Amino acid sequence: MTIEEKSKTKQKVGWAQIFLSVCSAFFGVQSDKNRQADFSSGSFWPYLIIGLVVVAIFIISLLFAVKLILYLAL
Repeated sequence: MTIEEKSKTKQKVGWAQIFLSVCSAFFGVQSDKNRQADFSSGSFWPYLIIGLVVVAIFIISLLFAVKLILYLAL
């Protein structure tokens, strides 16, 4: 595959598609086809940004749940 063919196969992905892909990978249910499409889409920065946001939301929700359980237990 030449460089020109590779550049033609790269597709612009939207933020919603990146979010769904990151969430699928986060829960471990992403297909190999989608993973390969993600790696061939170009830049990894959008995936990194969305991944950090998803992890931050997960950690904050865990902290909130623990504080709520501890508050209700006392």
